[in-house]
Amino acid sequence: MISVVELTHSSKKTNNMKKQFSIFLLVFFISANINAEISGVDIRNLTQLYNNQISKVLVGNKLFGHYDDGVYRGPVEEIHYKNGDYEITANGKNYRGKWKTLHNEICYKQSNWDDYKCALVYVGFNDGMKLYFVEKIERGAVYVVGIIYEEIYKSIKL
Repeated sequence: MISVVELTHSSKKTNNMKKQFSIFLLVFFISANINAEISGVDIRNLTQLYNNQISKVLVGNKLFGHYDDGVYRGPVEEIHYKNGDYEITANGKNYRGKWKTLHNEICYKQSNWDDYKCALVYVGFNDGMKLYFVEKIERGAVYVVGIIYEEIYKSIKL
């Protein structure tokens, strides 16, 4: 026979677990809905590109777009070469280094960096084809949020 005290304790424990799970879901959905500040883009309406697709879209083109990482906000130009070199012009400065694709991400390394910094690449077709570079935000072992920090809206074949 289960006593009333045990039932009440079990019921409180279940309610506490439900509250914790509800809070987790709320935080998850709020985080998942933090979308791009750039052009009001919703990342859920974009398609992720993978290693070969990223290379195919970037190599041999000069890309023009808008960059916003919270520190610099403004125009950006990029060139990715087949040999793994890249040039980026932003904020009146030229940046050069190496690039590669790894685990379906584009990764950059400037000469003064210790290691590569990587981002996801997405494509969207609303109002013409546009590329989006997305920083992964880690949440434990997986990422649940992506913040778009760059939008490429024009490409010229070199």
